[in-house]
Amino acid sequence: MTEKRPGEPIDERLERLEERLKAHQKAERARAERPRSSSTGYALAVRLGSEFIAAVLVGAGIGWSFDRFAGTAPFGMIVFLLLGFAAGVLNVLRAQGVVAEAGDQLRQRRDPGPGEGPGDGGPDQRAG
Repeated sequence: MTEKRPGEPIDERLERLEERLKAHQKAERARAERPRSSSTGYALAVRLGSEFIAAVLVGAGIGWSFDRFAGTAPFGMIVFLLLGFAAGVLNVLRAQGVVAEAGDQLRQRRDPGPGEGPGDGGPDQRAG
C-alpha cells in the first residue's frame, strides 16, 4: 500500500498507485494465459492424490523415526503427521496453480514494477 508522505500531493500518490495496479493486472493476465496441463481428469486426480498421500506418508515416517530415536512417542508422530498433511495440501494447491511458487514471489519482490523502487514507501522500506 502506498505510504502517505507529508507534503506529497495526492495526484502523485494516485499515479504511483495506478502504475502499480497496472503492473499487477499485467502479471495476473500473464498468469491466466499460461497453458494448463493437458492431463485428463483421471490422470490429474491420480497425480494430486499421490502427491498428497506421499507427503502424509513421508511425514508419518519421519515422525515414527524421530519417536524411535528420541523416545518421544507418540508426540513426534503426531507433529510430523500434521506437517505432512499441511505439506500435502500445499503441494495440491501448487499443482492446481492456486498458490504461487516461492521463487515466483521472490522474483516479484526483487523486480519492482514501474514507479516502484528504493524510497517509494513500499514493503521493503523499514520505518524508523
